[in-house]
Amino acid sequence: MSTMKTFNTAFFLPLVLLFLSACSNEEKVVKEEKRTLVDHKIDAVNEAKQSVEQINTKTTVTESALVLQTQPANASKLYTNKCASCHGLNAEKSALNTSANISQWDSDKIQNALHGYKNGTYGGKMKAIMEAQIKPLSDEEIKQLSNYITLL
Repeated sequence: MSTMKTFNTAFFLPLVLLFLSACSNEEKVVKEEKRTLVDHKIDAVNEAKQSVEQINTKTTVTESALVLQTQPANASKLYTNKCASCHGLNAEKSALNTSANISQWDSDKIQNALHGYKNGTYGGKMKAIMEAQIKPLSDEEIKQLSNYITLL
């Protein structure tokens, strides 16, 4: 009988352990598959977010280009002829190192300044030069020019 007990212990114990470890491994595999599935879903969501961000960036750039293209050609010519020599091609310069840099101004601020130059109520050292540049412009041209500058 003790031989039989030894046989049972030697035979069945490893078998039971093998069975238990197999069940345990199955659970691990299922958990890993579930984790992998979740990870794939998370990756897919992150990729989708990146795609949307790229599309939004391209759309913003395209919209800016479209707005710039739809501005009257007159605004571009006005800026090139009247402003660019002092303020730079992209409004990035301080005119003759004495004026404010207008590249960060909004359209309303630019319009108010230009109207002020036109009627003589605005300006410092460069007032006379600016008055001469702005006087011949209509209110519509000032508006177009102001909007154009904000897009540079």
